[in-house]
Amino acid sequence: MAEISTTVEIQIDVPTDHVFQWVIEPRNMIYWMNGVRRAAWIRRQEAEIPRPQDTWDMLYEYRGQENEIIMEVDACDPRDGAFEFHTIEGNYPIRTEYLCQPSGNGTLFRMTRTAFSENAFTSLMFTLTRFISKPMMQKQNLAELVKMKSVIEDQIPVMRGRSSTRIT
Repeated sequence: MAEISTTVEIQIDVPTDHVFQWVIEPRNMIYWMNGVRRAAWIRRQEAEIPRPQDTWDMLYEYRGQENEIIMEVDACDPRDGAFEFHTIEGNYPIRTEYLCQPSGNGTLFRMTRTAFSENAFTSLMFTLTRFISKPMMQKQNLAELVKMKSVIEDQIPVMRGRSSTRIT
């Protein structure tokens, strides 16, 4: 199975605990993640912090088609600011990792997203188009983080500080 992975990060001028609590709530994905039309918990063991095997349902539109996707939590650690999840049902198998770290007066938010091929054809396409697909994926992921930053800073009073973005 082929994969394409990117990491993008952005400085958010809001305290780390606020950013972390906001990004671990799937309902907030509709505000910043391209194509997400609906996201809601299906199974959640605790009210405060998602646990491994908690799941949420997502309605995702891509190329004019709606796709139902179910995501599962792999890890969630507010002390480390880490949240990891992956697709367990539906098209577009992905694994995503969020990392929220204190930075200056705000938060350095890092997202690593890995897309996996679904079959032999998509594996071949990933391999042949990686030189184009990876930069496109980075651009989309960074655009999502810029949108997320704007939404979070509008909802939570902005702290003084500089904002920056970086792609790796």
